[in-house]
Amino acid sequence: MSRVYRVKTEKLAKILLIIFACSTIISALSIYYTHQLPTSETQTTTLCSYQHAGTYNYVAELKPNIIYNKTTLTPGEGTLYTAIVNQINLTFTYTFKCDPKPSITTIHPEIAILLESPGKWPPKTLSNTEAQEILQLSGALNFSLQINGTKIKEIVNLIDAETGTRSTAYNINIKPTIHLIANVTTETTVKTIDETFTPELTVAFKTEAEKGNYIAIENLQQTKPGALTETQQIPLQEVEFQRTTSYMATAATAIALAVSAFLYIRYEPAPPPTKIIEKLIAPYKELIAKTTQKPPETKTTIETESLEDLAKIAEILARPILHATDDKEHIFYIIDNNTKYQHKTKT
Repeated sequence: MSRVYRVKTEKLAKILLIIFACSTIISALSIYYTHQLPTSETQTTTLCSYQHAGTYNYVAELKPNIIYNKTTLTPGEGTLYTAIVNQINLTFTYTFKCDPKPSITTIHPEIAILLESPGKWPPKTLSNTEAQEILQLSGALNFSLQINGTKIKEIVNLIDAETGTRSTAYNINIKPTIHLIANVTTETTVKTIDETFTPELTVAFKTEAEKGNYIAIENLQQTKPGALTETQQIPLQEVEFQRTTSYMATAATAIALAVSAFLYIRYEPAPPPTKIIEKLIAPYKELIAKTTQKPPETKTTIETESLEDLAKIAEILARPILHATDDKEHIFYIIDNNTKYQHKTKT
Protein backbone atom coordinates (compact mmCIF):
# COMPACT_ATOMS: atom_id res chain seq x y z
CA MET A 1 0.00 0.00 0.00
CA SER A 2 1.47 3.36 -1.04
CA ARG A 3 2.01 6.02 1.59
CA VAL A 4 -0.32 8.46 -0.26
CA TYR A 5 -3.09 5.87 -0.36
CA ARG A 6 -2.54 5.08 3.31
CA VAL A 7 -2.76 8.76 4.29
CA LYS A 8 -5.98 9.24 2.29
CA THR A 9 -7.50 6.14 3.84
CA GLU A 10 -6.50 7.28 7.33
CA LYS A 11 -8.10 10.72 6.77
CA LEU A 12 -11.31 9.15 5.44
CA ALA A 13 -11.48 6.76 8.40
CA LYS A 14 -11.01 9.69 10.79
CA ILE A 15 -13.78 11.72 9.12
CA LEU A 16 -16.15 8.74 9.17
CA LEU A 17 -15.31 8.11 12.83
CA ILE A 18 -16.26 11.68 13.77
CA ILE A 19 -19.44 11.63 11.66
CA PHE A 20 -20.72 8.32 13.03
CA ALA A 21 -19.75 9.20 16.60
CA CYS A 22 -21.89 12.36 16.37
CA SER A 23 -24.69 10.41 14.67
CA THR A 24 -24.67 7.77 17.41
CA ILE A 25 -24.88 10.43 20.12
CA ILE A 26 -27.78 12.13 18.35
CA SER A 27 -29.58 8.80 17.87
CA ALA A 28 -29.09 7.90 21.53
CA LEU A 29 -30.50 11.29 22.53
CA SER A 30 -33.50 10.65 20.27
CA ILE A 31 -34.17 7.42 22.20
CA TYR A 32 -34.14 9.38 25.47
CA TYR A 33 -36.41 12.04 23.99
CA THR A 34 -38.97 9.59 22.59
CA HIS A 35 -39.14 7.82 25.96
CA GLN A 36 -40.17 11.12 27.56
CA LEU A 37 -43.22 11.28 25.30
CA PRO A 38 -46.49 9.66 26.44
CA THR A 39 -47.44 6.54 24.52
CA SER A 40 -51.16 7.17 25.01
CA GLU A 41 -53.57 10.01 25.67
CA THR A 42 -56.67 10.15 27.78
CA GLN A 43 -59.84 10.75 25.77
CA THR A 44 -62.96 11.67 27.69
CA THR A 45 -66.35 11.32 25.99
CA THR A 46 -69.49 12.89 27.42
CA LEU A 47 -72.25 10.27 27.38
CA CYS A 48 -74.93 12.55 28.77
CA SER A 49 -75.27 15.97 30.39
CA TYR A 50 -77.84 16.95 32.98
CA GLN A 51 -78.82 19.70 35.40
CA HIS A 52 -80.68 19.96 38.67
CA ALA A 53 -82.57 23.22 39.16
CA GLY A 54 -84.29 24.48 42.27
CA THR A 55 -86.37 27.64 41.96
CA TYR A 56 -87.74 29.54 44.91
CA ASN A 57 -90.37 32.22 44.47
CA TYR A 58 -92.39 34.30 46.87
CA VAL A 59 -95.22 36.75 47.16
CA ALA A 60 -95.05 38.99 50.21
CA GLU A 61 -98.45 40.14 51.51
CA LEU A 62 -98.15 43.69 52.85
CA LYS A 63 -100.03 45.61 55.49
CA PRO A 64 -101.36 49.01 54.49
CA ASN A 65 -98.26 51.11 53.80
CA ILE A 66 -97.12 54.46 52.49
CA ILE A 67 -93.71 53.53 51.06
CA TYR A 68 -95.01 51.13 48.38
CA ASN A 69 -98.74 51.86 48.50
CA LYS A 70 -99.44 48.32 47.29
CA THR A 71 -100.52 45.04 48.84
CA THR A 72 -97.90 42.61 47.54
CA LEU A 73 -94.23 42.44 46.64
CA THR A 74 -92.47 39.82 44.51
CA PRO A 75 -88.71 39.27 44.05
CA GLY A 76 -86.93 42.36 42.83
CA GLU A 77 -89.78 44.79 43.55
CA GLY A 78 -88.43 46.22 46.79
CA THR A 79 -87.11 45.68 50.31
CA LEU A 80 -89.30 43.57 52.60
CA TYR A 81 -89.54 45.80 55.67
CA THR A 82 -90.53 43.73 58.68
CA ALA A 83 -93.05 46.26 59.96
CA ILE A 84 -95.21 46.19 56.79
CA VAL A 85 -94.91 42.47 55.86
CA ASN A 86 -97.90 40.47 57.01
CA GLN A 87 -96.66 37.10 55.66
CA ILE A 88 -94.54 35.68 52.86
CA ASN A 89 -95.97 32.91 50.65
CA LEU A 90 -92.92 30.93 49.54
CA THR A 91 -92.86 28.18 46.91
CA PHE A 92 -90.16 25.79 45.68
CA THR A 93 -90.05 23.99 42.33
CA TYR A 94 -87.55 21.30 41.36
CA THR A 95 -86.73 20.34 37.77
CA PHE A 96 -84.29 17.85 36.31
CA LYS A 97 -83.14 18.04 32.70
CA CYS A 98 -81.08 15.34 31.05
CA ASP A 99 -79.88 14.67 27.51
CA PRO A 100 -80.54 11.93 26.55
CA LYS A 101 -83.71 11.53 28.55
CA PRO A 102 -83.44 8.93 31.35
CA SER A 103 -85.47 5.74 31.10
CA ILE A 104 -86.13 5.39 34.84
CA THR A 105 -86.04 8.17 37.42
CA THR A 106 -86.54 7.86 41.17
CA ILE A 107 -86.57 10.90 43.47
CA HIS A 108 -86.48 10.84 47.27
CA PRO A 109 -87.11 14.33 48.72
CA GLU A 110 -86.65 15.42 52.33
CA ILE A 111 -86.87 18.83 53.92
CA ALA A 112 -85.44 20.28 57.11
CA ILE A 113 -86.33 23.71 58.49
CA LEU A 114 -84.17 25.30 61.16
CA LEU A 115 -84.66 28.45 63.22
CA GLU A 116 -81.45 30.07 64.42
CA SER A 117 -80.09 33.19 66.04
CA PRO A 118 -76.44 33.38 64.98
CA GLY A 119 -74.13 33.76 67.97
CA LYS A 120 -77.02 33.51 70.48
CA TRP A 121 -78.34 29.96 70.67
CA PRO A 122 -77.93 26.75 68.66
CA PRO A 123 -80.24 26.14 65.67
CA LYS A 124 -83.65 24.67 66.46
CA THR A 125 -84.91 22.08 63.96
CA LEU A 126 -88.65 22.31 63.51
CA SER A 127 -90.52 19.03 63.61
CA ASN A 128 -92.95 18.14 60.83
CA THR A 129 -95.84 19.12 63.08
CA GLU A 130 -94.24 22.47 64.00
CA ALA A 131 -93.42 23.16 60.35
CA GLN A 132 -97.02 22.51 59.33
CA GLU A 133 -98.51 24.55 62.20
CA ILE A 134 -96.13 27.51 62.15
CA LEU A 135 -95.21 27.65 58.45
CA GLN A 136 -98.17 25.85 56.84
CA LEU A 137 -95.69 23.55 55.08
CA SER A 138 -97.29 21.45 52.36
CA GLY A 139 -95.80 19.22 49.67
CA ALA A 140 -92.56 17.24 49.56
CA LEU A 141 -90.60 17.68 46.31
CA ASN A 142 -92.35 20.85 45.17
CA PHE A 143 -93.51 22.50 48.36
CA SER A 144 -94.97 25.75 49.67
CA LEU A 145 -94.97 27.45 53.06
CA GLN A 146 -96.06 30.67 54.72
CA ILE A 147 -93.67 32.76 56.76
CA ASN A 148 -95.54 34.85 59.28
CA GLY A 149 -93.19 37.30 60.95
CA THR A 150 -95.34 37.63 64.08
CA LYS A 151 -95.41 33.87 64.72
CA ILE A 152 -91.69 33.53 64.10
CA LYS A 153 -90.92 36.40 66.47
CA GLU A 154 -93.00 34.78 69.21
CA ILE A 155 -90.94 31.58 69.02
CA VAL A 156 -87.68 33.58 68.98
CA ASN A 157 -88.81 35.49 72.10
CA LEU A 158 -89.62 32.25 73.93
CA ILE A 159 -86.15 30.83 73.15
CA ASP A 160 -84.52 34.16 74.12
CA ALA A 161 -86.36 33.95 77.48
CA GLU A 162 -85.04 30.43 78.04
CA THR A 163 -81.46 31.33 77.10
CA GLY A 164 -81.36 34.84 78.60
CA THR A 165 -80.52 36.46 75.27
CA ARG A 166 -82.07 39.11 73.05
CA SER A 167 -82.11 38.35 69.34
CA THR A 168 -82.33 41.26 66.94
CA ALA A 169 -81.36 39.12 63.92
CA TYR A 170 -82.49 35.56 63.25
CA ASN A 171 -82.88 33.21 60.31
CA ILE A 172 -85.13 30.51 58.93
CA ASN A 173 -82.97 27.99 57.06
CA ILE A 174 -84.86 25.85 54.55
CA LYS A 175 -82.84 22.78 53.58
CA PRO A 176 -84.42 20.46 51.02
CA THR A 177 -82.45 17.31 50.19
CA ILE A 178 -83.30 15.70 46.85
CA HIS A 179 -81.79 12.29 46.19
CA LEU A 180 -82.15 11.35 42.54
CA ILE A 181 -81.44 8.04 40.82
CA ALA A 182 -81.80 7.93 37.04
CA ASN A 183 -80.86 5.32 34.45
CA VAL A 184 -79.60 6.70 31.17
CA THR A 185 -79.25 4.50 28.09
CA THR A 186 -76.30 5.49 25.90
CA GLU A 187 -75.11 4.04 22.61
CA THR A 188 -73.06 1.33 24.31
CA THR A 189 -74.38 0.85 27.84
CA VAL A 190 -76.75 1.93 30.60
CA LYS A 191 -75.34 4.48 33.05
CA THR A 192 -76.78 5.53 36.41
CA ILE A 193 -76.95 9.01 37.86
CA ASP A 194 -77.03 8.75 41.64
CA GLU A 195 -76.54 12.03 43.48
CA THR A 196 -78.02 14.51 45.92
CA PHE A 197 -79.09 18.10 45.32
CA THR A 198 -79.43 20.46 48.30
CA PRO A 199 -80.70 23.91 47.27
CA GLU A 200 -80.64 25.64 50.66
CA LEU A 201 -82.45 28.96 51.20
CA THR A 202 -82.10 31.37 54.11
CA VAL A 203 -84.87 33.80 55.09
CA ALA A 204 -83.00 36.33 57.22
CA PHE A 205 -84.68 38.77 59.62
CA LYS A 206 -82.13 41.58 59.92
CA THR A 207 -81.70 44.84 61.81
CA GLU A 208 -79.32 47.49 60.50
CA ALA A 209 -78.83 51.09 61.57
CA GLU A 210 -79.03 52.50 58.05
CA LYS A 211 -81.54 50.13 56.51
CA GLY A 212 -83.77 49.39 59.50
CA ASN A 213 -85.60 46.09 60.13
CA TYR A 214 -86.11 44.02 57.00
CA ILE A 215 -86.32 40.47 55.65
CA ALA A 216 -83.67 39.28 53.15
CA ILE A 217 -84.37 36.36 50.80
CA GLU A 218 -81.54 35.73 48.36
CA ASN A 219 -80.22 33.01 46.05
CA LEU A 220 -83.67 32.07 44.79
CA GLN A 221 -82.39 30.24 41.69
CA GLN A 222 -79.96 27.36 42.27
CA THR A 223 -78.58 24.85 39.78
CA LYS A 224 -76.22 21.91 39.81
CA PRO A 225 -74.91 20.74 36.42
CA GLY A 226 -73.33 17.36 35.83
CA ALA A 227 -72.34 14.86 33.20
CA LEU A 228 -71.68 11.16 32.74
CA THR A 229 -68.37 10.59 31.00
CA GLU A 230 -66.36 7.68 29.69
CA THR A 231 -62.56 7.75 29.71
CA GLN A 232 -60.38 5.78 27.31
CA GLN A 233 -56.63 5.49 26.81
CA ILE A 234 -55.86 6.01 23.13
CA PRO A 235 -52.40 4.72 22.02
CA LEU A 236 -50.27 7.23 20.13
CA GLN A 237 -48.96 5.30 17.13
CA GLU A 238 -46.70 8.14 16.03
CA VAL A 239 -44.76 7.94 19.32
CA GLU A 240 -44.27 4.18 18.90
CA PHE A 241 -43.06 4.83 15.33
CA GLN A 242 -40.62 7.49 16.59
CA ARG A 243 -39.25 5.09 19.19
CA THR A 244 -38.79 2.28 16.66
CA THR A 245 -37.09 4.67 14.26
CA SER A 246 -34.73 5.90 16.99
CA TYR A 247 -33.82 2.28 17.90
CA MET A 248 -33.02 1.46 14.27
CA ALA A 249 -31.06 4.67 13.75
CA THR A 250 -29.01 4.10 16.91
CA ALA A 251 -28.25 0.50 15.94
CA ALA A 252 -27.21 1.51 12.42
CA THR A 253 -24.98 4.39 13.56
CA ALA A 254 -23.43 2.24 16.32
CA ILE A 255 -22.45 -0.43 13.76
CA ALA A 256 -21.09 2.23 11.42
CA LEU A 257 -19.15 3.76 14.35
CA ALA A 258 -17.61 0.38 15.19
CA VAL A 259 -16.55 -0.16 11.56
CA SER A 260 -15.10 3.35 11.23
CA ALA A 261 -13.25 2.93 14.55
CA PHE A 262 -11.76 -0.34 13.29
CA LEU A 263 -10.62 1.32 10.06
CA TYR A 264 -9.19 4.28 11.91
CA ILE A 265 -7.21 2.04 14.26
CA ARG A 266 -6.03 -0.12 11.36
CA TYR A 267 -4.88 2.81 9.26
CA GLU A 268 -3.67 4.98 12.08
CA PRO A 269 -0.33 6.45 10.99
CA ALA A 270 2.81 5.03 12.56
CA PRO A 271 4.70 7.36 14.85
CA PRO A 272 7.67 9.20 13.23
CA PRO A 273 11.09 7.45 13.33
CA THR A 274 12.48 9.90 15.86
CA LYS A 275 9.70 9.01 18.26
CA ILE A 276 10.44 5.29 17.84
CA ILE A 277 14.17 5.73 18.58
CA GLU A 278 13.47 8.05 21.52
CA LYS A 279 11.16 5.47 22.99
CA LEU A 280 13.72 2.71 22.38
CA ILE A 281 16.66 4.42 24.09
CA ALA A 282 14.67 6.10 26.89
CA PRO A 283 15.39 3.32 29.49
CA TYR A 284 19.13 3.45 28.73
CA LYS A 285 19.56 7.17 28.21
CA GLU A 286 22.33 7.45 30.82
CA LEU A 287 24.41 4.77 29.09
CA ILE A 288 24.17 6.06 25.50
CA ALA A 289 26.34 8.71 23.88
CA LYS A 290 25.64 10.09 20.42
CA THR A 291 28.51 9.98 17.92
CA THR A 292 28.88 11.15 14.33
CA GLN A 293 31.57 8.61 13.44
CA LYS A 294 30.88 5.23 11.97
CA PRO A 295 31.69 2.23 14.16
CA PRO A 296 35.36 1.22 13.66
CA GLU A 297 36.35 -2.14 12.32
CA THR A 298 37.49 -4.59 14.98
CA LYS A 299 38.89 -8.07 15.01
CA THR A 300 35.71 -9.42 16.62
CA THR A 301 32.10 -8.14 16.25
CA ILE A 302 29.35 -9.52 18.41
CA GLU A 303 25.72 -8.74 17.50
CA THR A 304 23.22 -8.56 20.39
CA GLU A 305 19.58 -9.45 20.01
CA SER A 306 18.31 -6.30 21.68
CA LEU A 307 19.41 -2.96 23.02
CA GLU A 308 18.65 -4.25 26.49
CA ASP A 309 21.27 -7.00 26.07
CA LEU A 310 23.77 -4.40 24.88
CA ALA A 311 22.99 -2.25 27.95
CA LYS A 312 23.78 -5.20 30.24
CA ILE A 313 27.17 -5.66 28.57
CA ALA A 314 27.84 -1.91 28.96
CA GLU A 315 27.16 -2.11 32.67
CA ILE A 316 29.42 -5.18 33.05
CA LEU A 317 32.28 -3.63 31.08
CA ALA A 318 31.64 -0.18 32.53
CA ARG A 319 31.76 1.31 29.07
CA PRO A 320 29.36 3.70 27.27
CA ILE A 321 27.09 2.71 24.41
CA LEU A 322 27.87 4.75 21.31
CA HIS A 323 25.01 5.64 18.96
CA ALA A 324 25.73 6.20 15.28
CA THR A 325 23.35 6.53 12.34
CA ASP A 326 23.79 5.36 8.76
CA ASP A 327 20.87 6.51 6.57
CA LYS A 328 17.83 4.89 8.24
CA GLU A 329 19.89 2.46 10.28
CA HIS A 330 20.80 3.11 13.89
CA ILE A 331 23.87 1.37 15.28
CA PHE A 332 24.47 1.03 19.00
CA TYR A 333 27.90 -0.36 19.90
CA ILE A 334 30.55 -0.82 22.58
CA ILE A 335 34.31 -1.05 21.93
CA ASP A 336 36.31 -3.25 24.26
CA ASN A 337 39.90 -3.63 22.99
CA ASN A 338 39.55 -5.49 19.66
CA THR A 339 35.99 -6.59 20.32
CA LYS A 340 32.88 -4.68 19.21
CA TYR A 341 29.48 -5.39 20.72
CA GLN A 342 26.70 -3.89 18.65
CA HIS A 343 22.93 -3.80 18.02
CA LYS A 344 21.38 -2.49 14.81
CA THR A 345 17.81 -1.27 14.18
CA LYS A 346 16.10 0.41 11.23
CA THR A 347 13.38 3.07 11.15
